[in-house]
Formats: sequence, structure tokens, C-alpha cells
Amino acid sequence: MLLKHLINPKPTIMLFFIVFCVIFSAPFFKNTPQNVFLGVLNLPFYIIFIMTLIAPFFLGLGLNNLIYERNIIRKDNLVIGFVFVLISSAFNTNLNLLFSAFLMLFFFSFLLASYQKEIPFSQLYNASFLLSIITFIYPNLIFLYLLLIINGINYNNLSWRIFFIILLGGGTPYLFFFTINFLTDTPFLLPNFFNFSKINFPYLSNLYIEKTSLIITIIILLFSFFELFTWLYKKSIKSRRTFMTIIWFFIISTGIALHSGNEYFYFSLIPLSIIISNYFIYTKNRKIANTLFFLLIISSFFYKYLIGYYV
Repeated sequence: MLLKHLINPKPTIMLFFIVFCVIFSAPFFKNTPQNVFLGVLNLPFYIIFIMTLIAPFFLGLGLNNLIYERNIIRKDNLVIGFVFVLISSAFNTNLNLLFSAFLMLFFFSFLLASYQKEIPFSQLYNASFLLSIITFIYPNLIFLYLLLIINGINYNNLSWRIFFIILLGGGTPYLFFFTINFLTDTPFLLPNFFNFSKINFPYLSNLYIEKTSLIITIIILLFSFFELFTWLYKKSIKSRRTFMTIIWFFIISTGIALHSGNEYFYFSLIPLSIIISNYFIYTKNRKIANTLFFLLIISSFFYKYLIGYYV
């Protein structure tokens, strides 16, 4: 089955992954979002199309490499990248969202890099700095600063100096933005923080494909959390502590999304992909895992083409 080839993959599997991502993004040939990048640069259609087409591939591959290189999941694999691309099928992504997701990936990388560092000033400053930039686009992600505190407690390196570094990193982009506005004599407007709204799923009650995809994802998620909590005590200390950070990342980002808007769920895909992939890689019941992975592929393809041709 496909999972077997995605674990300890051969070079040809990487080529397969690239082709898979292009085919998976094919609906955008018909329906490419004509958005304004960061509300500032009016980009030509073909640039928007190309960036939208290749961004999920690089996001999935970047997350895949990050987890493997940090020894969070020790087996060489492409499962994480595949899972990220598949579960992102529910999103008709725009460049604002993709740009923010790339920054979130670097934010997460700096967070993990603070492990076993008594004074992780540069790592947490950089993470706080990047998160601050993201809040200009998605203001309610300011609550992810809680993750910086939780991560510090989890990695045993939290102190009052770390608090100061986090505040300094978070305030630097706003100070820079204020200075630019002051020098150019333009109004300084803060993002609209704490702008909560009730999320909605406009097609969920009407479309059988969406219901089926949601049910399959929930089933896989239940299997994944059961696998994680069953075997977590057998993992290395680094993996155990890092998975606790990943779980809190998922909890906080999902909590934010539930009160902010559907696009915010895209950031929950980063920890969710890791949790699900951990199940697909390590579970001993390969038949169930392969069946669920196959169902995820089929439902994701149907859902992606549904968005591309009917939304």
C-alpha cells in the first residue's frame, strides 16, 4: 500500500509527491482566488495562480522535514507532507493565508529549537517576532502567545527574562510599523484584536461529500489520539515533551478558530498533520491504517474538486 512507500521513501517518491500536489491543486485551474496579497500588492493573475498552486507542496514538505530533522518522528517519511496536503482540501486558500502559514511554520520551528536551551533568547524572540507579524493579518492569533509560555514550562526554560524577550519580540514589528507611520504621517491603526465571530459551515448541512469527509477525518483523529496517548510514554523525553507542545498548539489554535472564522482552522492543520501522521507511521495495525489513509485520499480529492468547481 501507499503508506509503505511513504515511510523510508525512495527518491522517486518525491517526484510522485510533486505530481500528486499538482494534480490535487488542479481545481484552481478553474477557480483561482483573485485576492490582493496582504492588501498592498496587486499581483497579476498568473503569479497568484502559480504561488497558490505550489505553496501547499512547500508547506507540507517543510513541515515534514522539520519534524524529521528535529527527531520528533524518527522514521524518514513523506507521510506528514501528504497528510497536510490532504486535510487542507477543505480550504480554498488565498495568498494571505499561505503567507501566514509559512510564517507559522517558522514560528513553530523556533519554538521546537528552544528545547534543551537554558537561555533560548534568540529562538523565542524570533518566534514572538514572527507571531506578531502574523497578527497583522489574523489578529486573534495573538492568543498563541500562550503557547510560548506553555512551551517554556514544558521545556523547563521559562523565566522572567524569557517573558521580557517574548514581549520584546512581539512589540518590535508594531514599533517598526508605528515608526513608519509616524515618518510618513499616516494614521497608526492597530489590528482588530479579539474580533470574535460565530463560524459557519455553509455547505455542511447540504452536501453528502462534506459530511463524509468530516466523518472520515474525525475517525482518523480518534485513532490518532488513541495511538498517541497509548504509546507516548514509550517515546524519548524529547518526543514526549514536544508532543505535549504539539497537542497544546492544536488545542489553542482550534479554540481560536472556533471563535474567529473558518480560515483560522488552517493553522490547526500544522499540529493536526503531525498527530495523524504519527498514527499512520507507528500503528501496528497496518490494514486499518492503510484503509483509513485510502479513504482520506479519496474523500479529500472529492472535496477539493467540489470546492474548485462548485464554490
